[in-house]
Amino acid sequence: MKNQYFKKDKKAQVYIKAAGYNDEYGVYHKGGVYPISSSSLWCYARQNSQSLSFGSGVAYVNEESRFFVFNNNAHIKQGGFIYYKNTWFTIQRVDTTDDYNGDMFVYADDTPTGDIPKASDVKPYDPTKL
Repeated sequence: MKNQYFKKDKKAQVYIKAAGYNDEYGVYHKGGVYPISSSSLWCYARQNSQSLSFGSGVAYVNEESRFFVFNNNAHIKQGGFIYYKNTWFTIQRVDTTDDYNGDMFVYADDTPTGDIPKASDVKPYDPTKL
């Protein structure tokens, strides 16, 4: 049975980074951080235990302090951000089940203060940026 183990009773906003570009006139437009949906997504979220966090650091050379489960969404990518409970998390790893037909397991870590997107870099939802 699909989605039977994770009760998605929390909401989080997922963001992707968009690179800057030059338009046809040669004017540079700064990139930004764009949400992948117009509203927050339902998810399951939990904090990893200390042993899981340590294991991920050894196995994947990434710290992973939080675990999220979203419904299938191909726009969730490593290196993006999750904004959950007034905290920014950096997406470290994305695992899928059933070849993108089921849940997406997203492993994230607390974003260092210097890497948190500035308010001016956070843009409104734009489906052309996906």
